[in-house]
Amino acid sequence: MKRKLVNCLEFGHVVSILDGIASRATVNRGLEAAGLDRSLLKGRTAFIPYAAEAVLVETVARAIGDRHLGARVGMKFQYSAYSVYASYVLSAPDLASALERGRRALYLIHPGSEILFRQTETHLVVGRDTKGLSVIGHRHLDEGALFVIAQVGHHFLGQDWVPDWYEIPASPPDSVRELEELAGTKIHANAHVPGVAIRLSDLATVNPAPLQSDVALTLESLAALMNVAPKQTMKEAVVEILQSLMDSGTPDENSVAKLLAIGPRSLQRALRAEGVSFREIRTQVTIGYARTMLAKTDVSLKDVAKKAGYSDERSFRRAFKAATGQSPSLFRASLKTGAAELSQTDQ
Repeated sequence: MKRKLVNCLEFGHVVSILDGIASRATVNRGLEAAGLDRSLLKGRTAFIPYAAEAVLVETVARAIGDRHLGARVGMKFQYSAYSVYASYVLSAPDLASALERGRRALYLIHPGSEILFRQTETHLVVGRDTKGLSVIGHRHLDEGALFVIAQVGHHFLGQDWVPDWYEIPASPPDSVRELEELAGTKIHANAHVPGVAIRLSDLATVNPAPLQSDVALTLESLAALMNVAPKQTMKEAVVEILQSLMDSGTPDENSVAKLLAIGPRSLQRALRAEGVSFREIRTQVTIGYARTMLAKTDVSLKDVAKKAGYSDERSFRRAFKAATGQSPSLFRASLKTGAAELSQTDQ
């Protein structure tokens, strides 16, 4: 089962934009509502659930009374936040090639999503699919995506370029009028996916300012350069969530299911189909987290157990030994002994 995820490069930039629109306390409440926190902003190259980003923006939008907050975030979004993905797209020789590059490499920033092209007699409509998404706040991300996609057009056609129209899924007439005023162009409602209309005659526009790079960017090299791998299986998605939130406490099965915008039983069935259980994944992640703490800090075993999500030190010791074959104390001692021997060898 594929889940729609968002690269933390985008997530971190969205949070910084929201911080400039609403108070930090309001954004923090939005993060809490989404089951997230600011620890995800610490230079991570990972993914969060698309549904969680949607809940964040929706919560902030409700708090400040802005039903087009997603569009405003999209208008402020800096495409360069996508790192080498942006370089790959914006170094294309022409606009048509750039759009195709963005479509092919989308899995690096939005695993589980897809860029769709629809051609009319005069225009190419570039959209991002939202199939199967009914999560709270997804409308904000739909609107924001329009302006992010349009930034590729701005690079080739100039900052004053405006699409002939945008397309959005069903929306009330008064909301459409507000969005038209904000976007400065026509809005076609009731579309299958949010999309940007680009004239066919503009697709051959030559790149006026190719982004320079010391590395020859290819689709094959991008994943390594970005130090990420797309998370497509349910197990990988669960591991990503647990690892991302370990610093603020290990979420339970119900919380993880909520972040994935599915029910607990659906999560259980998906994991069972992949031959693993939530409990097994959680143990794998918590023991890995504990190993890192034992190796790199002098935190007491009691505190390591607590941070790893165990109710008491005894339960932690039992689980750690079952997983590693060593007690936590012996594991830490063996690391110190090995480090000391290596130091003596280097002298």
